[in-house]
Amino acid sequence: MMELPQIAIVMVTYKRTDLALRTISSVSENLGYPKELRQWYIADDGSPAEHVDALIKMLEECGEKLYGFHNEKLGEGFNAGKGWNRGLIKGYEISPIILWLEDDWELLNPYQNYDVRQYVRLLVEREDIGLVRLSNVAVGNQVEIVGHGGYHYLEYKRGWNYCYSGNPQLRHRRFNEAYGMYAEDRNPGDMELAMDAAFQATEGPKIWRPADIPAWGMFGHIGTDKSWQ
Repeated sequence: MMELPQIAIVMVTYKRTDLALRTISSVSENLGYPKELRQWYIADDGSPAEHVDALIKMLEECGEKLYGFHNEKLGEGFNAGKGWNRGLIKGYEISPIILWLEDDWELLNPYQNYDVRQYVRLLVEREDIGLVRLSNVAVGNQVEIVGHGGYHYLEYKRGWNYCYSGNPQLRHRRFNEAYGMYAEDRNPGDMELAMDAAFQATEGPKIWRPADIPAWGMFGHIGTDKSWQ
């Protein structure tokens, strides 16, 4: 069996300190991937310094490794694209594989450690796969049951909305090489739609989702208000 690679954990955040701390704590406690093989990057869109200081302290208390962070607004208004793209660039300095998190997704723990090693191996072994969704299945998604390495997955079929979701995901660098970076002229919700449109318009690396996780995914959405409104 192949050795596990280093992965990056990139969390994008803005002001919601309590939610972000819960996200960090839950991932640190429940993610089934060796701590020595993961490093964090915090992409903050210009929150007060106290916000980032609290996140860094939490990472230290959890025994997590911090690769770096930025704490500045790089775009106009609610346009977070430049900051998110910087997060991607920094994440890819660590590894070609990123666990991408927004700051209001808590990793639930019904099965002790949530083992993502098989999904990381999938991204290493299959060059035709660009992203593994760890979030919910949306009504209207069209999928095909596929398999790799003894595990079943759902493959998202183009032509139907919301193949791409900005919710928790493991992505390989090849995904952004094929479909581009985040749009830098719109709010996060519209950035997500633009990335989905790029996926729909271009043949390239596929999006898969584990078939054996709950319909709502293994992460709980703990934020109800949009941080950019």
